[in-house]
Amino acid sequence: MSENQVYAIIKYSIYDKAYTEKQAKSIKNYFNTKNETPTDIIKYEPTYQDSNIDIMPYIKDIVAGSTIVVYNLSVFGRYTHKIYETIQKILDKGLIIESIKDKYVLSKNDKLTNFILAISKRIVDMEKELSSLRTKEALYQKKLSGTKLGKPKGVIQKSKFDKDIEKIKRLLKDGVSIRKISTILGYNNHIGLNNYINKRDIKKLI
Repeated sequence: MSENQVYAIIKYSIYDKAYTEKQAKSIKNYFNTKNETPTDIIKYEPTYQDSNIDIMPYIKDIVAGSTIVVYNLSVFGRYTHKIYETIQKILDKGLIIESIKDKYVLSKNDKLTNFILAISKRIVDMEKELSSLRTKEALYQKKLSGTKLGKPKGVIQKSKFDKDIEKIKRLLKDGVSIRKISTILGYNNHIGLNNYINKRDIKKLI
């Protein structure tokens, strides 16, 4: 591949089709205005269980010097810290990010980009600090009101693995390892699945 190619990225959302359509329309207008055609349109659709999905595998073949165009920076994650981390990875790869709605053109070692990222980093840090403070304040207020903290003993909370419990039982019965089951069902963390199986004594039920 040659340098200076331009790619578009669209994040599909089953929860917000309007946002998906808005991205597609904005990107189409962007290239029509420039009378250009993107080298490729990269589409990805994170699911609930893939909330920490990394977009990097989708752009691994794009060479340094190329530009990726997005509707806004929110396509890179569901949380500000994830968006910030992903932007850093993309820039370190030598790519340029153009965000249509934000009117940003970000590139590594660019002064304006460094300024924007410095502010973004501070916002991420502030959000973490405020989130921690809100949690501590809420727990303190509950303690003052006499509310017993923590979940009642013996209560089993709902889990994202519940919907696959029959598949999990069947695979365990067939002798498939928990790590392999996690991969088959598309979960990122087999440790979480292992804890789920142990807490519910699922192996004793098969």
